[in-house]
Amino acid sequence: MDFDHDPREVSGRDRPPEGRPPHDHQALFSARLVVGIVIVFIGIILLADNLGWFEARYVLRSLWPLALVCVGVAMVRSPDHRRSRSWGWVLITVGIWLFLDRLGWITVSLWHLLLPGLLLFVGGTLVWRAIHGPPKPQAISGAEDHVEFVRSFALLSGCELRPVSRPFRGADLTAVMGGIKLDLADARMETDSANVEVFAFWGGIEIYVPPDWTVTSKVTTLLGGFVDKRRPTSVVPTKTLIVRGMVVMGGIEVKN
Repeated sequence: MDFDHDPREVSGRDRPPEGRPPHDHQALFSARLVVGIVIVFIGIILLADNLGWFEARYVLRSLWPLALVCVGVAMVRSPDHRRSRSWGWVLITVGIWLFLDRLGWITVSLWHLLLPGLLLFVGGTLVWRAIHGPPKPQAISGAEDHVEFVRSFALLSGCELRPVSRPFRGADLTAVMGGIKLDLADARMETDSANVEVFAFWGGIEIYVPPDWTVTSKVTTLLGGFVDKRRPTSVVPTKTLIVRGMVVMGGIEVKN
């Protein structure tokens, strides 16, 4: 009788059932689970209030900011939604601030700092982009002077751009209480991909792309939106346009 056994082998009892995904520790702290727990906790408090055990309004008035903290922590720990991590840190900061304010440990209201903080953030972002600029696009051998990089800054105004004379390399677009329309429908791209850096504050940016381009969004939105309005097409995509940046109380639309 052979008693040799490899410790790395897993018996049938230890194997997960077929069709069930392997255990994931990150799933234990997902945003969906946290929101569900918060809803259950609120339901328990309301039930206890109806039974006459205590006043639910006093408990909810003091503890509701902790719900924002829990959801924010879940968003930060989420491995599948990296862009939501910035929103997670915002929820954590707001929740902790409001909770400490409820306890009387902070004398300055968060709402008194909201507008100045927003202006400092937007202004600091513009200064950073002006000093450092967008990342340098990939150089094209022997064609450094024959490519086109589009730069536009719209302040309380609007502009339309249509680069068609030379191969398109990339763009840096900033709209502050204004609008920018970048028409790339007739543009051509020599490399496989190009980057468009965007920043919109109380403004909007429209980007038109050819049917054989695919668009990848890496835009962070804060009280704003990124909308892909491209119509379905049977053309096989051969180029990739990567849109990066941030939208604050504004919008970005991609069309074809």
